[in-house]
Amino acid sequence: MLLVSGIILYLAPPGRVANWTNWQILGLSKQDWQNQHTIFSLAFVVLSIFHLFSINWKAFWSYIAAKAHAGLGKPFEIFSILFLTLLFGIGTYLKFQPFSTVIDFGAYLSESWEEPQSRPPAPHTERMTLREISAKFAGGKKPETLREKLETEGIAVQSLDQTLENIGNENNTSAQKIYELLDIDASPNPGKGRGQGKNRQ
Repeated sequence: MLLVSGIILYLAPPGRVANWTNWQILGLSKQDWQNQHTIFSLAFVVLSIFHLFSINWKAFWSYIAAKAHAGLGKPFEIFSILFLTLLFGIGTYLKFQPFSTVIDFGAYLSESWEEPQSRPPAPHTERMTLREISAKFAGGKKPETLREKLETEGIAVQSLDQTLENIGNENNTSAQKIYELLDIDASPNPGKGRGQGKNRQ
């Protein structure tokens, strides 16, 4: 599971695109895959520690002692291991080659998902409610009018304070599709906005 979720997250689009377009693989969103990766990582660590202390503690220390004693007679192997560990850690942090290539390729794959038509009109538009959409984008249209427009298109809306993402989830579609159904101008109204772009990446 760690392997699969790690590969999927490496290939996944940026969060702004994944959330806006309701991007999924195998029925799970990017956030769902992040949750799976986190929980399985934690489970792996906890169960590994439990396995070590409850079952193989003596055998583990005997193994370590034997290998450490043997390793003292082979300093080249010890220093090689330490060198490689530092090389991978520092090289990744400072983005040396070839580590930077792996990082940059992952970024390239993520950004390749983003096309002009898949970009939200403003950062985190999917987290805005119909009231906020009305104030920022609707050019004077009341939130009630936006709700009626969606309901005419067969979209159920429980409240004017629902976010586009929530409305989309309840109607098995994306926040992007909900916004498109509103048929409003993408240009923000002057002086309006939540300022989320700098605070919520």
